[in-house]
Amino acid sequence: MAAMVQIVGYYGGQKQVVTTQRYSTIDQQDPGLDYPNNVPPSGETYYSYWVYTGAEITGGSYSQLSYWRWGTPGTYKQDWGLGSGRVVVALRDHGDNGIPVDQIEAARGIQGLTGYSIKDPVNGISYYKGQTTPLADADTYTAANPLVFDTTVYVPGGATITKCVAHQLEIKPDTTFGEKPVMTNFIKWREI
Repeated sequence: MAAMVQIVGYYGGQKQVVTTQRYSTIDQQDPGLDYPNNVPPSGETYYSYWVYTGAEITGGSYSQLSYWRWGTPGTYKQDWGLGSGRVVVALRDHGDNGIPVDQIEAARGIQGLTGYSIKDPVNGISYYKGQTTPLADADTYTAANPLVFDTTVYVPGGATITKCVAHQLEIKPDTTFGEKPVMTNFIKWREI
């Protein structure tokens, strides 16, 4: 039997098993259409609250799991009419791009209006805000070019939760107003 793995997110600093994550202006897994992302006025940028996505090994039979990768369809900008906006993902200057679970901070912002940027110098995620590597466009990470977010080798009896990808929606004034279609991201790994 192969390893059993489930996708997890962190909201308010607490782990939740997820099948759906929604970019919104509240730190909740899926608030439905409440707390939508707003198109900002001219000259401003708004953000969703940041989102964490990782994997949890729950059982199965395996020797090791490694090379944890995350990606998107590569079409957020086009399919969501983001104009000069984008979905961004946090990167590190050195080492793994994923954030260790013990470094996760609850998402912050002005509830119902905008989140803070992951890299906001005051209110951003401490693990990323001091890094010189800029936030990356998530559309560049696809099945052909996924983001390696955790190089840890997980073995039976060891840690069971990977590092997490930190990502958020960055909204510019030229973003098309309205509800957006569902998009599917992925996590892949190697298993022996």
